[in-house]
Amino acid sequence: MLKRFGEISCICLATISVLLMAFWGYYKIFNTDITIGVNNIGDQTGLDIKKEDEMSQAEKDAFSERWFMEANYYDNTNKNGISLQEVNFNYFQDWTLLSNVYRSTGMQHIGDYKHTIQTYKSEHEINNMLHNAFYYYDTTNGISWQGAKGNHGSIGTKLNRNEQLIIKIDNKPYAIQMTGKSEYYKDARFLGFLWKTGKQQLDYTVFHTYPMLFDQVFMAIKSNSKGYGSYYITLDLSSYFSIREMDSSGKFKADNVSDIIKNYAVLKFNYNPNGARTSSQSMFNIIECNSKYDLDPPGFDTTYWQERVVYTLTEKDLSYRYSETYGGYFASLNFDVKKMFETMPRRKVKINLDLSSAYYTGNGINLIGLDYNAFENFEIDTLRITGTGTVHLLDKSLYNTRLGTLERSSGITLVFGNNVIETTYAEVII
Repeated sequence: MLKRFGEISCICLATISVLLMAFWGYYKIFNTDITIGVNNIGDQTGLDIKKEDEMSQAEKDAFSERWFMEANYYDNTNKNGISLQEVNFNYFQDWTLLSNVYRSTGMQHIGDYKHTIQTYKSEHEINNMLHNAFYYYDTTNGISWQGAKGNHGSIGTKLNRNEQLIIKIDNKPYAIQMTGKSEYYKDARFLGFLWKTGKQQLDYTVFHTYPMLFDQVFMAIKSNSKGYGSYYITLDLSSYFSIREMDSSGKFKADNVSDIIKNYAVLKFNYNPNGARTSSQSMFNIIECNSKYDLDPPGFDTTYWQERVVYTLTEKDLSYRYSETYGGYFASLNFDVKKMFETMPRRKVKINLDLSSAYYTGNGINLIGLDYNAFENFEIDTLRITGTGTVHLLDKSLYNTRLGTLERSSGITLVFGNNVIETTYAEVII
C-alpha cells in the first residue's frame, strides 16, 4: 500500500513538474510584457536643507540648484581668452544624504576635448584608468583642490570605472557607477579564417569612461538649439551608469526585476562665446591648478581716462534668455563676467548694444530688452542702445548700477518695468 502511494506521488509530482515547465516555456516564448525601470536623477540637495522662504540669501546661493551634473563651457569664439571645458559631479559621502556630507568631483580641460578610443591590456587596467588629459578637482565645504592625478596614489575621488558615488533619487540613497560598455560583433568564419559560418562572434568591446561622457556632454552643449546662455537639459545616462538602491540592511542591491533600465539626469550648463581669462570664471575657482590664474591684459576694448581702465562690452559679451511671452530675447550680464570685474576696482564699463548688429543677425537673436536684474549691482558708466524698435527694461535691470549716461537712437522706444533704476542719469538721443 505504501509502495503504491509512493508511485502515485511520484507520478503527481512529475505531472506538476511538466506543467510548470510548459507554463514557463509558454511565458518565455509568448509573453511580450517588458518591465522598464526608470531612474530620474534630480536635484542633489541635502534632506536637511530648509524651505526657501526660511533661508537667507546667502544660504540660497550656497544650496540652490545642486544637480548631479553641472557643466561650464567657454568656447573662446570671441578670441579673448582660452577655451575652457568643465564638468562637475555632485554627490554625498554617505547614505544620510545630509548637507554636511556634500561632496563634488570634477574634470577640467583646457581647449576643445576630442575623445579617441584607446586600447588597453586588460579590463582591470581600463577600470582603474584616470586619463591625464584632465585636471581633477574635489570640492568639500566650498573649497576645491586637486585630489587625484595619475593612476597610483590619490587623496581625492578618482573618476574611473571602479568609483561608486552616492546620489539621491526620490529622497533615498542610491549608488551610481560607470559600468557601461558597447560590444561589436563580426561574421564568424570556419577555423577563424575560412568561409563565413552564418554566425556572429564578438570582435571587440568598448568600455565607457568618464572622458567619453565628457566628450558627449560638450557635444550636446554645442548643438543645443538655444545657443549661448545658461540652460538645463535631461540626458539619458543608461549606456554609461548602473544604479543600485540601498536596501533595509544598508547594502546596495542590483535591479534584477526590470528588463530595461533607463537612467535620466538633469544637466545644468553655462555656455559662453568668450574665452576664460581668470580663475574666478571656473566652477572650481581654479584653472590649471592655479587659483590666481589671470590673463593680462584683458581682451575687451580698452582706453584710459583719469587713471582708470575703460572696458567696452558689446552684445557678444552678454547672455540671452528667450521669452515666449514677449516673443524675443532679453539680455543680461553673465554671473562669471560680473564676478571677474569684481577683481578690477579701478575700472569703468561702457555697454554698446546694436539691435541690428551682425552678431544678432547671425545668431537669430531679436533683442527686445534687458532681463530681470540684468545688471543689478554692476557699476555702469554708459549704456548705449542703437537701432530701431521697442526695448523693454524689466524690473531692476539697471538697479544699483550707478548709471551715468543712457544713450539711445531716436528710433528706440524704452518701456520701463518696476524699480528699473533708483538713481538719476543723463539720457542722450543720438
